[in-house]
Amino acid sequence: MNLSLRYLAVAALSAALTLPQVAVADIADLVRAQRILVGVGKVLDKYDDVQRLLDSGEIELNVAEPKAGSTGKFMLPFDDEGVLTPWAEKALSASAGSAVGVAAGGKAAEALAAKVPFGGLAGGLMKRKSKETGAVLAIGGWDYIKSNTAASFNKLQDYSVYLHSQYNGTPDYEQALAAAMAIYPKLATSHQKSVDRAYKDARKRAKKLRKQKK
Repeated sequence: MNLSLRYLAVAALSAALTLPQVAVADIADLVRAQRILVGVGKVLDKYDDVQRLLDSGEIELNVAEPKAGSTGKFMLPFDDEGVLTPWAEKALSASAGSAVGVAAGGKAAEALAAKVPFGGLAGGLMKRKSKETGAVLAIGGWDYIKSNTAASFNKLQDYSVYLHSQYNGTPDYEQALAAAMAIYPKLATSHQKSVDRAYKDARKRAKKLRKQKK
């Protein structure tokens, strides 16, 4: 990254600290979370045979156990009681720099795309990173997020499957997913795929069990 792009990124972070009250996980994130959960519903319809086996207790979804506290890479938006964590609540109604981070990241991405081979791909990554950085700053920084995190994961796949298995259908799940996407933008494209993969694996195990019983 050249100096002008580096200065632009620094300016974005500085401006983030002076923005008025706005939501980090804005209406677009909530709408995106709704759309993702509708997609997850279609996944469950596709694997209705697996869901029946899960409901009957014949098989279990392969769900990894979270790490205690914030020792993992991805912080869960629920505490041990199934209540939204303070950082997740703040993401839904925080003073923030998410918007300016995205705007500045967009400008830097355009400059990068124009000057660097394969800059379009790198620019997309920069936009996503700028949104993540702006949201984290707005919430209070990683130290704040980690300080009120009860559990975490090292893999985003495990993170998504655990959220689905524990909270799908609960009142705060949609908001929790929106808050999580604010600091982990990749969830917007990976969450449904992760759940689909978990059910696909469960179907394979169910078929294997049926063969063993014959």
